[in-house]
Amino acid sequence: MSTPSSPSRKLLTALLLLLSFVPIAAGAVRVLRVAAGGELTPDNARFIAMPAPVVLHIVGAAIFCVLGAFQFDLALRRQHPRLHRIGGRLAAACGLLAALTGLWMTAGYDIPAAMQGRLLYGVRIAVGLAMTLALVLAVLAVLQRRMAEHQAWMVRAYALGQGAGTQVLILLPVTLLVGAPTFLLRD
Repeated sequence: MSTPSSPSRKLLTALLLLLSFVPIAAGAVRVLRVAAGGELTPDNARFIAMPAPVVLHIVGAAIFCVLGAFQFDLALRRQHPRLHRIGGRLAAACGLLAALTGLWMTAGYDIPAAMQGRLLYGVRIAVGLAMTLALVLAVLAVLQRRMAEHQAWMVRAYALGQGAGTQVLILLPVTLLVGAPTFLLRD
């Protein structure tokens, strides 16, 4: 099996970081607004009333997505295995934090029905559980030195963790072409 050239590895890392940029920036804005307090609206009341899960979720997801982008670099894994292991441990822990706080927010926040119907609620629960399961199975696999299985589970977890970035990638062009969607926004 041939290994990808250095430019393609760097391109993959850059594209994954780019995919992470908008959700991280939006998350940073959310954290700053929560910290500042500000005017209570239906969009932010739950975050101001109980800020811990959203702040932990944003921080965990940001670290998971950024570190995860570098974990795909084969050269990094081979040339700096210790760095890969340390980064992987931190990424897995932050991924679990993001998944579990996502579940906490879905189940624990009083989200107005107009913002989350049954379908979106179910999707959020399914994604949070699937990401948690993928990370746990990835950690168990690496502890048992089953590297191919570990890698496969981490790719699945990372794909689930990149859900917000994927939404931007899909919805931004649609919004620019035809305007903001008015259907299935929250369900």
